[in-house]
Amino acid sequence: MPVESHLFSPLKIRDLTLENRLVISPMCQYSAGDGIANDWHIVHLGKFAQGGAGVVFTEAAAVQRRGRITHGDLGIWSDAHAQALSGITGFIRSMGSASAIQLAHAGRKAAMQRPWHGNGPLDDSDRRRGEEPWQVIAPSAEPVGEGWLLPAEMTSAEITQVVEDFAAAARRSDQAGFDIAEVHA
Repeated sequence: MPVESHLFSPLKIRDLTLENRLVISPMCQYSAGDGIANDWHIVHLGKFAQGGAGVVFTEAAAVQRRGRITHGDLGIWSDAHAQALSGITGFIRSMGSASAIQLAHAGRKAAMQRPWHGNGPLDDSDRRRGEEPWQVIAPSAEPVGEGWLLPAEMTSAEITQVVEDFAAAARRSDQAGFDIAEVHA
């Protein structure tokens, strides 16, 4: 006897009903300017909603500026970021999909090059493009690997601040109209 697939059937999660179980996972695009979503994001994410996905995730959105992977990362550390994202969530919803955001902090993996510039730590070639490295923080002062930036070991106050920034980012995500938030830690 054939097994019936539930892939295209609705799914209810608490008060949210998804049209189907197709989920577009977060895909880093490295195309934001100072963390602000732009036309690239509406086209990239909007096409999945137009295609009928049940849930469309944004790429990882940094909860603080120094928590970005690259200079091109999406952010949610200010109200301006939430405002820019609200147009995207509205479009996704208008297509019948749920919008989701991945809240992130890169820790010791921060201050990287975009993949098409080498995918390594920021260096002199990045400086010439105007993309300076920043102070990376992590639970310990150990770099990702040889040649990578040495992170500053987080103080208790910095740990508390990152936790508070995740909470503030969750509130901003709600204000921006996201239906789902995932913590990427």
